[in-house]
Amino acid sequence: MIVDARTVTTEETIETEVCIVGGGPAGITLAYELMNQKFRVCLVESGGFDFDPQTQSLSQGKVVGQPHPPLDSTRLRQFGGTAHTWESELNHIQRGWRSLPLDAIDFEQREWLPYSGWPFTRADLDPFYERAHQLCQLGPFTYKAEDWQSNGKSPLPFKSDRIMTSVSQYGDRTPFIEDYPRAISQAQNITVLLHANITEIEVDDAGQTVTRLKGRSLQGHSFWIASKLFVLASGGIENARLLLLSNQQQPAGIGNQHDRVGRFFMEHPSVIAGMLTPYKRKMFDQTALYDMHQSKSQFVVGELHLNPDLMQREQLLNSGIQLFPRYPIHYKNAQESAQVLVASLRHAKLPKRSLKHISTIARSSGDLAVAAFWKVVRSLPGLKRGYWSYLPYEKRKFKTFELVYQIEQAPDPENRLVLSQERDALGQNQAEIHWKLNSIDFRTINRVQSILIEEFNRSGLGHLQTDLENVKFFKLAGHHHMGTTRMHHDPKQGVVNAEGRVHGVHNLFITGSSVFPTSGYANPTLTIIALAIRLADHLKGMMQQGG
Repeated sequence: MIVDARTVTTEETIETEVCIVGGGPAGITLAYELMNQKFRVCLVESGGFDFDPQTQSLSQGKVVGQPHPPLDSTRLRQFGGTAHTWESELNHIQRGWRSLPLDAIDFEQREWLPYSGWPFTRADLDPFYERAHQLCQLGPFTYKAEDWQSNGKSPLPFKSDRIMTSVSQYGDRTPFIEDYPRAISQAQNITVLLHANITEIEVDDAGQTVTRLKGRSLQGHSFWIASKLFVLASGGIENARLLLLSNQQQPAGIGNQHDRVGRFFMEHPSVIAGMLTPYKRKMFDQTALYDMHQSKSQFVVGELHLNPDLMQREQLLNSGIQLFPRYPIHYKNAQESAQVLVASLRHAKLPKRSLKHISTIARSSGDLAVAAFWKVVRSLPGLKRGYWSYLPYEKRKFKTFELVYQIEQAPDPENRLVLSQERDALGQNQAEIHWKLNSIDFRTINRVQSILIEEFNRSGLGHLQTDLENVKFFKLAGHHHMGTTRMHHDPKQGVVNAEGRVHGVHNLFITGSSVFPTSGYANPTLTIIALAIRLADHLKGMMQQGG
């Protein structure tokens, strides 16, 4: 059942038994797993079915430190959440997301990495990863390159085991923005409350039990939600923000008795490792595994990463490297000049240095015309089988590969979310992020690039040209907000325990990337969904025992 919070009677109390705050992938997964149970569930979402700029403005905030995208551009207040922003191009109609589990080393306590270690192992999470694969309609739960080799698509032949190849799988976003929201909305035991903004968590006098949540719509309607169990599933920023905003009874905020809420904010920076010039042109035929392609009816892309033993030995953070073939510089310049001319002509004026742009285009006009033709070919239904590796013309024109790698960021308590003095349309303090990279992050970046240079050269594959003195970022932040309500057995070190329950509060749980103690390099979505499935099992067990 769908309920619009804008129609709820002022000060009405909505009664349920499990309340989930957040209608993105984490909240949707949790609600989907709780469908058709013998208890009532209320899924609360700030937005509606469609994007609304006024609602989205509630995500505005401030970042202090290194450059970061505006906070309201990195997440979405809409039923389906950030799944609406997943834009990996799978074919001419499908858009999706990158699926990777965290590695075993990501769960381990690394003596050389302060604050590392999860309260369970990768093996403990594997059964839930497998169930997440089924829910996400992915392929088999394996990311080993040898399990996806086909039609000559094989890993690059490095001479040592310092560099390894695995794959990422890519999933369709449709289940999370259409199928599962529709199924949840029609479930007999679930109420979906849209246009509802939770502004406060109310606890009992002892501070050990959540009694109800206060909610408001932008139109001024206020209401309450009473439940046996409560789950925050609103992402790495809003989960922590709501705990800090709930300071009427506990001045530091709910779950913040040891000043852990909001700390250990982590992101996924992407670094340009450099330009790889192959020693032999056949390398462009050897790299089809590293292009988007289908294997066993599943979209996959190969990637490079460091051997975990090497990471331990040299005390390096985790990272994953992707290869992107590039055209010669004169061709790139011609493309850029063409874009400048087209943009200017749309406004009925010529750009500055127009003759130079025209000359640059003329020198590569043949290449541009052929490339335009193949761009159309690639977009035709049934013909697209990747981005570049299956088209002979493309491979003849490539000269280099650009290497881009996404790195794990070390957990640091000084990277944190606090409440800003600025307020949103509901009068709530906005989020303020204090964030920077540290010496271990930069040391990993430099060492990964050095290892890549050595291994490509040693294997006779190519020369990697890079500037080890000046780090060049592809994207400084990957819109992956992690760590602000981290898991830890010890309440002095974390906000939630291994089950996701807030320390000291017996009926309040958190799920999503905010509970990650460390980030790994993998995109967090698959782990978010696995954790939500795991929590769903725990909540079902609690409800069977009477809550």
